[in-house]
Order: sequence, then C-alpha cells, then structure tokens
Amino acid sequence: MSENKGFEPDQPQNEVSAASKDKNANGVNENPGDEPNAEVGVDEDDSCNACNCACLEKCSNFITSKIENVFYRLGVFTGTYPWATILIGIALFLLPLPGYAFFYNESDAAKLWVPQNSRAIEDRDQSKIWFPSLLRVEQALIVSGNVLTADTMQKALDLDINIKAIQVNYNVTVQWTYANLCFKSGPFCLENSILEAWDWDEATIDALSNSDVEAKVNEDPLLSGQTTAPMNAESLLGGVTEDASNVITGARAMIMTYYVATADLTDPEDYVLDWEDAFLDVCKTGVPGLEVYRFAYKSPTDIGSGAASDDAPFLFAGYGLVILFLCATLGKFNARLHKVWLGLAGIVCVGFSISISFSSASLFQLDYGPLHSVLPFLLLGIGVDDMFVFVSAWDNLSPAEQLLPLRERIGAMTRHAGVSILITSLTDFAAFLIGATTIIPALRSFCVFAAMGILGIFLLTLMLFSGLLTYDQLRAEKNRDACCCCMNKFLAIAVIVVTVGLLATGIAGTAMIEQDFDPNWFIPEGNYLYEYLEKSEDYFPGDGDEAYVLFGEIDYYDNVGKLETLPGDLEEVSGVAKDSTDFYLTSFYDWLDTYAGADTDITSRIDPTTKDPTDEANFIYLLKDKFLLEDVGKAYTSDINFNDAGDAITSSRMKFVFSQMPNSAKRIEAMDDSRKVVDDMDFGEEIVFVYSDAFLVWEGDKVIFLELFRNIGMAFIVVFLVCMLLIANIATVLLVLSCVVFTLVDVIGLIHFWGVTISTVSTINLILAIGLAVDYAAHIGHAFMACTGSRRTRTRVALAEIGPAVFSGGFSTFLAFFPLCISTSFVFQTFFKIFFLVCVLGLFHGLVYLPVMLSWFGPSPYSTAHAPPSHHHQSNTGGDQNGQVNNAPPPPSLSPPTHAHQAHTPEEKNWTNVVRLLAYAL
Repeated sequence: MSENKGFEPDQPQNEVSAASKDKNANGVNENPGDEPNAEVGVDEDDSCNACNCACLEKCSNFITSKIENVFYRLGVFTGTYPWATILIGIALFLLPLPGYAFFYNESDAAKLWVPQNSRAIEDRDQSKIWFPSLLRVEQALIVSGNVLTADTMQKALDLDINIKAIQVNYNVTVQWTYANLCFKSGPFCLENSILEAWDWDEATIDALSNSDVEAKVNEDPLLSGQTTAPMNAESLLGGVTEDASNVITGARAMIMTYYVATADLTDPEDYVLDWEDAFLDVCKTGVPGLEVYRFAYKSPTDIGSGAASDDAPFLFAGYGLVILFLCATLGKFNARLHKVWLGLAGIVCVGFSISISFSSASLFQLDYGPLHSVLPFLLLGIGVDDMFVFVSAWDNLSPAEQLLPLRERIGAMTRHAGVSILITSLTDFAAFLIGATTIIPALRSFCVFAAMGILGIFLLTLMLFSGLLTYDQLRAEKNRDACCCCMNKFLAIAVIVVTVGLLATGIAGTAMIEQDFDPNWFIPEGNYLYEYLEKSEDYFPGDGDEAYVLFGEIDYYDNVGKLETLPGDLEEVSGVAKDSTDFYLTSFYDWLDTYAGADTDITSRIDPTTKDPTDEANFIYLLKDKFLLEDVGKAYTSDINFNDAGDAITSSRMKFVFSQMPNSAKRIEAMDDSRKVVDDMDFGEEIVFVYSDAFLVWEGDKVIFLELFRNIGMAFIVVFLVCMLLIANIATVLLVLSCVVFTLVDVIGLIHFWGVTISTVSTINLILAIGLAVDYAAHIGHAFMACTGSRRTRTRVALAEIGPAVFSGGFSTFLAFFPLCISTSFVFQTFFKIFFLVCVLGLFHGLVYLPVMLSWFGPSPYSTAHAPPSHHHQSNTGGDQNGQVNNAPPPPSLSPPTHAHQAHTPEEKNWTNVVRLLAYAL
C-alpha cells in the first residue's frame, strides 16, 4: 500500500520537526514575543527546576522516550496488520476460558470474611470436633394483634399439620416427612412451639377458648404436653403484655421452630434441601387469616448469593446508558463519521475483559463472592476511560501527524494514548495486587479478579480496540457509511478555597467514621428473609449472640474452685449479659448442696459437711449417673462428653450470652476481654477457649481497619513508584498524588455523613477509589509534561487534548453505576455512594484543582515534548511572565484537528467539543 512507504521502524515520527517548532502548520509563529521561552520548554519561573536534578531529568527523558517508542512501534504494527492485533485480542479472551471449569460461587461467610489463620477459625474447627452441630433450624413466625386466642392457636395448628405433611424423595422409591427428617431428642422430634403445651393434639386445641389459652401460658410451671419438661412461654411468644401482677394478658407474635437432622451442615443431603424448599412454600401459602413470616437454614445463603443477580436489570441499564453515551461522543452525527459500531465494539472489549477476569482468577482457585457483582460496573468504567483516551489521542493528532500514512497515524495515536493508559492501568493493577495480599479472603479474591480484569482491559484496548479503530478509519477514508481552563486569579483562588473546604470536611468525617458490619446487611429489602428478620427483631429481640466456653481434658475435679468462679468473672466483662451464664458444674454443685434425698448411693459419695464429692471417681459417677438423669440435669446432657469407659470427661462447655452492642468496636472488645478471662485461668497444655459463631464476623471486623490503612498505604507507595517511572517527574507526581490523597480523604469523610461505615465492602470500594482517582489526575499530569510552552499554555493544551477524554470517561463511569442508586442491595448501595463521590471529587481534583496547581507550580516539560497545535495558541499581550493572564484568551476551537484533505460540514460536531467548551467555562 502506498500509505506505508517511507516507514523506518527505528525513527518514529515526531509531531513537528525541529525547524517547525516555532511555526504551526499554517506558518504562524507559535512563540510570540510575550512568551520568549515557551517553545523551548523553559518556564517563566525556574524555581520548580530545583525538583529536577540533571540525573533525574536524563532518566525521565530516557524512560519516556523508550516507552513512547515501544507504543509507537506497536501502533504502526496495528495500522499495518489490524487483523493480526484483532486476532491477538480474541486469543487473549479465549486463552483463560478453561478456568471456568474451576469457577465456584462461595457463600460460606466464614470463608469470605474471616482470616483463615485467625483464632476464630481454629476455635470453630475444634468446637465442631467436640460438639458437632447436626441440625438445621427452620422457623415460622406468626404475627397478630393478639396470638393468645383460640382462633390463632387453631390456625397455627393447621399450619403445623401442613408442614409435617410435607413429603420429599429420600430415594427413588421412599418418601420422607418431617417425622423421618427431624432431629430427635430421645424418641421425640425436637420442636419448639407454644402448641407443645397441648401436645399438638387437634381435638384439645379445637376445643380451646380464649381464656383457656391465657390460663395455659400463665401456668407455673408451664409443662410440655409431650415430655412434661418445663417450657419457657416468653421464649416462644413475642411482644408480650402483662398486667400489674405479671400475668400474661396478650402477645403480638409466636414462633414455631423445627429442627432437621443432617450429616453435614455445609453440604446437606438433597432431600433436606428439598424439604426446606417445600417448608418455605407451605409457609408462603400459609393459612387464611394468619400472617406468617418464614425462615429456613438455607435462606441466608440463597438470598445473599441471589441479591446481586436480582439487580441484573441495573447492570443492563448501566451498560445501556454507557452504550448510548459512547455512540453520541465517539463519533460525529453523519453516516460516514459516526462510530456507533466502534462504540459497540468497545463494549465487547469490556465484556471480554470481564470474562478474562472471571476465568483467569478461577484458574488460581479463587472463589466468586457477593462483592464481585460490582466488577462489571468497575471494568466498564475503566474500559470506557481507556477508549476515550485512544479516541481523544486520535482526534488530537497534530496537523503534521494528520498528513502521515494511516499506519503511522495509528502509531502516533498509540504513542500518545499508550503511555497514558499504561500509567493508569499499571497503578490500578499494582494497587489491586497489593490488595490481594490481605488476609480477608473475599477482599483478596476480589482484588485478584479486578487486577486480571484491568490487565485484560489494557491488553484488549491496545490490541482489539485499536485494530477495530484502524478498520473503522479505513472505512471512513474510503467514504463508506457505517478542555481549556483559562484561570484568572480570583477563580484560581476560589478553586483552592473549595478544595481546602472539601478537605476540611473530609478530615472531620474521617475522624468520626465508625467501623461496623452486619452480615444481614447483605439481605436486600423487600424479600421474605428481610421481612422475617425485621419482625423477629421487633418481637424477639432477646439478648445478643450465644457463646460457649469449651474445655478439653482438664482435671475438672481438682479445678472445681477455679471453674466455679468463671461465670462471675465472665459476667464482669463489658458486653456479656448479666445472669446469662449457664454452667452444668454450677447446677451440679447446687443440686448436691440442696439434695435432701435418702439415696445412699449419693449420700455415701459426698462429704456430709461440704456436700462435695469425696474424690474424682465419685465426682464423675455422681455427675454422669445421677445428676444428668435428674430433670434438672437432663438439659446438660449435650454439654458434656465422656470417654468410652465413662470414667473421665473428654470435653465440656458452658453457655453464656453477649448483650446487644451498638457497634463493632464494642463487640471486638467483648470478644477480646472474654477470651482474656478464660486464657488467664491457665489450665496448662489443655485446650480451653471461648467461641461464638459471631466471632467469625467479629474477627474480620477486628482486622479490617488495619487492612484498610495497610492496603491504602501500600497502594500509595505503588502509585508513587509507578507514576515516577512513567511520568518521571517528582513535582508532577506529587501534584497528581495530592489529587488522589484529597479525593480519598474527602470520600472517606463524606461517606460518614452518608451513613456508610468501615466494613469489608467499603474497604474494597475505597481501594478501588485510589485507582480511579489516579486515572483522573495522571492523564492531565502526563499531557502537561508532554507539550511545550508556558505553564498556562501547557495547562490549557493538556485540558483541551486529554480533558474531554477524562471527563467523558468519568461521566461514563457515573452512567454505568447510576441505576444502582435505586438498588436495595447493600453491596450496590455502598458501591454507588462511594463511586458517586469518587467520580465527582476525582473529576474536580483532576480537571479543576490540578490545572490550577500546574499553572502555578508545574515543572518543565520532557525534552521530547511536542509543540501545542495551532488551535491552542493564545496571544497574551502584556506577557505571561508571572503566571498571570492579562487578557482572557478565546475558547479553543470547537472543531477537532482534521486531515488536510478533509472538509467537515457544520453538523459534524463531536460531543467531545461540547465537553471542551464546558471545561473552558469552568
């Protein structure tokens, strides 16, 4: 092709020759007398040059020239063989696809939010060995004006009958009901309901009157009609009202609890899951006249993992808005120069990068979690940013570059855009790799997924998108269809005042932000589980979380004195509910103290004065063969394990309850203090520890603050090093970093006032914010360094050339997640709040604050910097020597740079030019 003649790979084309640096393409002098040093890269104020020693400047020029040369060669290759780069891009998409064979959606909270080497995980595993939990809890919550009526009891019994009539396939030929599936306590199915007081007898309950119901629940003691064991009416009834004599006169709710046996809680049998599905359906159908709320053991997993998929319409809406925005801004409104198909191809590149993220991370055996649902929005925003940078670089080729053959024009475009997206992609990639070193599994997995997605976007933009852009330009050239911010002194001061005001607000909010997290936040509003939890909290608030002190093979007999003080010591801990400890040893010794029977088999084994067992053998005998068989001791049979010979305790436990605590800080303190009480008891080598399932969440909360600041600090170090490597000027890098720091502080402070707390979800989003904030500032900083002229001229040129792309990228990112503002998902709500602020504040600092600082303190340009295009030239009579503008310059031309042989009609307006005019108006 004639276009390719004269190409010399070792000598990439400059925008202008040395001789043309003083003139533009039309012969107009670019260096008027009022800016004598503008075109040789010397600023009026040389004080900034103190930042640049000769060695650093040589290093900077060497690095930038080499990187630009690499991208230039890649661009020329793309312009010459676009089909080859397209095939490479498709190969990058196809290569990791086998990773989907290892894709796994993790829903176990302990594997998502808890450091796997934490004490809570170790204690949980030991607890499961000693006291394995083999039952699954299912509940039906009935709410009424007053449930203590005969009518409500009869309808509740009808619901109970329907639940127990559920049949599921145990195997091909056998069907099971609740009687087969239930967890048994002796010969009876374990079940808790006020109906137990009448032994679920249909004839008895049908004959009840309202007064009968009220009389029954006030019996003292209230006994089970099935086992005659004592019942606690207030644990089965909610919203209880009493008269002055403490007689129960009404209740707003009652709860019926069923227990299903399984061999493995985390991987139950299919028939168990089928029964739970049927249970939920029966409760949903309910009984006429009965308000029923339902819960199954599988509900949190099902609802939590499905919350993001319920918001799929928001994903499609976000992508639709971005597609429309791309079609409107990438091209011109005529049949030949529109870039609708190129915009759609860009969305395909984003889709490919999402696939690369998921498949390649799965190859590393990393699991997908609830946080990962925001990745499509994140990658869409970053991917579109990179595309705008490429298209902006194409539109801003200098007049001399526009006369080059197509392959060399593509090379020049890639040289300009490649370095820009390399800076942002490398900083984002490095920041996520830093995040992947965290000990929080969900955060580590998310960061690897995101890092692979960003790498995919970078490579696909360089290969696939640029190849398609080349073909699109070939089509256009064959006639086939298919930010200037000129600051005056007062405006600049106003910008600084606003920046300082935002920073002050951010610092105040950052100082006040709280750490708090509740796994139930993952349950979106409007579904049956959310409604159940809301009603349960209203009518059965209870205390806090249950916990246990677990003992191994300690010498129980010799340590009785120490063990008897444990309940009192624990209740002194702030956060432990008073009178909540329930210890079998306390009840055992109380029973011995009050024993007045004539059984000589007991009296002969205890000291007549102290009533204590006389030796260890008698201690074990009385505990195992006497106390645990009494009514008072039967409740503790599941709390003690004996060896096979029955002559020693191998493990046991004491129950207590934490009180309701207002935030994570109090919960962490209660966890640590309760552990300290037990650890200080010192039983030597034997295992004794405190454990609660809530510790799996609290343990993650304990490290999240440290993980947040560790990751932010390391990310800033990596961003600084990458920017130093690629921008290669310490003054510009520090100004860019100031944008990132200010944006992050402002965001953290403002989300406090928006009701967001520090949690794993917000931590991930704040780490993401660093990458986006770098994107908005680094492009401007690099463009400022890549052109010659005075500081003000270079600031205007940088904004005019790359500012529209930065603004369009930020606005498209905003469009991508804007539909999430009406989502009920906790993940999506947090994502929207943080990223809304990141977009607004990041664009402000990158497009408003940074240009002001560069126009005042910007350093000298690279030695390879290009002269500003003619349409960016200004004439400032009176000089620009002191960084002041005496005469306001005209706005930049709203017509983009065009080929010498092209003539565009007035209607061929680019939306990017509207953005330029908007930036100029600032």
